[in-house]
Amino acid sequence: MTETQPRSNPFRGKYLFHVHTRATDGRLCVRDYFDCAERSGVDQVIFLEHIRKQASYDVASWVAEIQGCALTSGVRASVGFEAKLLANGTLDISEEHLALAEVIGMAEHGFPNGPECLESAFLRAINFYPSVFSNKFFVWVHPGLSLQKRGVTPHLSSVHLSMLDRAQEAGVLIEHNLRYGLVGEELLRRIATDKLVVGADAHSLQDLQMWRAAHTPRQVAI
Repeated sequence: MTETQPRSNPFRGKYLFHVHTRATDGRLCVRDYFDCAERSGVDQVIFLEHIRKQASYDVASWVAEIQGCALTSGVRASVGFEAKLLANGTLDISEEHLALAEVIGMAEHGFPNGPECLESAFLRAINFYPSVFSNKFFVWVHPGLSLQKRGVTPHLSSVHLSMLDRAQEAGVLIEHNLRYGLVGEELLRRIATDKLVVGADAHSLQDLQMWRAAHTPRQVAI
């Protein structure tokens, strides 16, 4: 069933997007990110925790912790998950946890097959999820990392360029990932201003320091 409830835009104003906690492979707790946001004058923290269909942590408790911190701070928060793209074009997340999320990060960096299979699976995913779950924001996170791991320069790959264009057409946001330097200057001109978001991909204090030094929070009007 297509979801049609109205959505508020978590990327409007100053935001800290794409942060990982001790629930998975992060070194920081939920409260640490709220403290950083308050010190940095950030309006909203957008969590993007790793998820699988069989979650390795208590998702309900993690969500409750975020909601509790938001109530006791001056910073809003959005619950989001980073889900792997699978070869059949689905995301590795359960329906239950997909329903909880305001933001879904679509991650292809662990994709096991080659570029053509990647493009096919990606296109199936972006044609399905944003249209069926229209009350959520979908972001292609660290775009092109799977190609880079294979020794392919993303901005020189016709597959990657096609995926960028098709993602934007489908309403998927593109992450300028600070941790990996994706996307670079060569691709920024190809991405519409209202489709680009800045992601810290933070796991540690060092990542937050990098974000604070480099970030320029974007206004996204969707």
